[in-house]
Order: sequence, then structure tokens, then C-alpha cells
Amino acid sequence: MGLLNTLRQSIRPGSPEPKGESFEERRRHRRIQNVKLTVVIGEQRFKTKDWSLGGMRVQAPGLSVKSNEQVVGKLNGPGLFDRGTFEGMVSWVSETGEVGIRFVAVSRESFLAMSAAQK
Repeated sequence: MGLLNTLRQSIRPGSPEPKGESFEERRRHRRIQNVKLTVVIGEQRFKTKDWSLGGMRVQAPGLSVKSNEQVVGKLNGPGLFDRGTFEGMVSWVSETGEVGIRFVAVSRESFLAMSAAQK
């Protein structure tokens, strides 16, 4: 792996950005904020703050998880699909109860519906 790729991977949100390139410009998938997904983890239901094909941000103050913890659950979207499943890794947890989850696996139905919403 080249030095440039190593530097790009080491940059995290909140870190100084390289000149001429914002964090949003480096994202692989567009963040969707106007279409909320319902996420079910265990018996708890949450709404996404935003999501993309790579992951999601949820307001989940009742969810007791830590960074690098695996989570599994269900995804429901308004008019996009009835139901689907996902596996993810917790990327970060904020003091206000927001949780960032990176998708590891997403059911075929969910992936297809989410891909269509990206266009």
C-alpha cells in the first residue's frame, strides 16, 4: 500500500483535512438524510439520522454498545422495502447517544433498495 493510501485511511472525522479535499468528498457513498430507515436491534427500534451503502448513524441512547462491537438487526424503509437484515460493526458512540455503524453484511433486498435510493 502506498504512502498516500496509508495517509487517507488514517484520517478520521474530526481530524485535520488534507488541503483541497473535504471529508464529504472522500466518501464512497452519498449520505441519505431525507429518507429515514427504521433499525431494529434486539427489541429496540431506532430511526437513522443518516445512512449510506457503507453504514448508518442512529440516535440510540438506550443502546448499550461499544466501539468495535458487532451488532445484528433488521432494516425497514418507508416505501423502499418491507424488511431486511444487516450485520455491522460499531464505529463510534457519542456522549449524546448517537452510534455510527459500518455495514459488514446487508441482505440482498435491503442492498437493492438502498442502492436505488442512492441514485
